[in-house]
Amino acid sequence: MKTKLLVFLPVIVVILIYSEVYAQNTLGESDDYSRIAIAPVVTEKSNLPAGSEDVLTGKMRQIISLNGLSAMDDAPLFIMYPEMMVISDEVTATTPPMRAYNLEVVFSLADKYTGNVYASTTEALKGVGKTETAAYNAAFKQINVRSGKFKVMLEKGKEGIIEYYNTHCDLVISRARSLAAQGNYKDALAMLNSVPPVSRECFDKANAVAAEIGESMPDQNVAVSPGAETDEQEPVYSSNQTVELGNNIFLRYKNGKTIGDKTFLYFELINKNEEDFNFEIHNLHYTMLINEKGEEVNIELMTIGSKQHKYNLEATLIPDVNTEMICQFPKVKEVKFIKFGIFKNTFKFKNLPLGN
Repeated sequence: MKTKLLVFLPVIVVILIYSEVYAQNTLGESDDYSRIAIAPVVTEKSNLPAGSEDVLTGKMRQIISLNGLSAMDDAPLFIMYPEMMVISDEVTATTPPMRAYNLEVVFSLADKYTGNVYASTTEALKGVGKTETAAYNAAFKQINVRSGKFKVMLEKGKEGIIEYYNTHCDLVISRARSLAAQGNYKDALAMLNSVPPVSRECFDKANAVAAEIGESMPDQNVAVSPGAETDEQEPVYSSNQTVELGNNIFLRYKNGKTIGDKTFLYFELINKNEEDFNFEIHNLHYTMLINEKGEEVNIELMTIGSKQHKYNLEATLIPDVNTEMICQFPKVKEVKFIKFGIFKNTFKFKNLPLGN
């Protein structure tokens, strides 16, 4: 909470100061903690078929995202994981015989390093199918990701995580510095960028260290001449191509323009599924372009439909309705090359035309 008026009455001043301190150590609006990344993890001891692991992981990813946090498989500090108890495992006397499970699943939000659990909730499930995988999948599909129990769990978890940043900020920064010292700049910056603004003191410290690490990184600028290919294996696309991102979602470049001191690149996302698709993109600060001088320029902001953010973004894509995606950069004269990560893959376009 920021004070916007300068006042001189002592009582009001005291109230405002208290409000400022309180706001720095409690949860704020959703944007204040949307940077917090949680990794949905299914451990080996769950003994689930591979296909069922994916279904359960997907459910946890939805639970995390729907409650205002960022679901990232490589989240640096926190995880959400299930503990499975098989109450009964039977084969039905039907034709054909079916596998029937009665399960109790405990979902927990925990510290990735220490295993300290911040919050948990229990879900009772039943599933029947022709195979073990089908039976488990039938059970996991019953999980209501919008259930109030998950909201309560995540709210309690957020409180624990905020308290963690408020009391263990030096440890977070120490880990980030250690990663940077090993040359792992990506994970170091991800750890620092996960600190939410609501933990104001730690947030400011993390930003200062992130800037310090950024300045110490070796020069990674790569000049890309027209028609040149990069030395990486990912394909490079041109402005007139429609690119399949995965999950039946496609991306197409529309146009670009410069307004004032900003350059805007306009893409459109196309959902070719029959149902709405929950589109998520993380680590936006790694999105970059190469300008006319061969310099690397990082993205400032991304907008998808009515949603915009500089770190992580989530939007619902409706079938047969193309959704605009806008990438905002500092002003450039040419876009020789742009790359960003979606669905754990890197996508690259070269020589994107800019209008007036």
